[in-house]
Amino acid sequence: MVTGKWLQPRHASVEVFEKDFPTLDARGLDVHCPGCNGYLKLTRKNPAGRFAGWCKKCDRGVCP
Repeated sequence: MVTGKWLQPRHASVEVFEKDFPTLDARGLDVHCPGCNGYLKLTRKNPAGRFAGWCKKCDRGVCP
């Protein structure tokens, strides 16, 4: 499984993250969080088609 990368610029809160990545995609991508190395499913998608997810343990956005 691939290790993800932190989203840049860093999103200050999950509300801002969800506003930037409004579409839910059930297929998603599976990655490891770069901070806690936990399993994370990237289920959010922005209008440009980029996937991302929110690590609740690290409180940061993660992309592939």
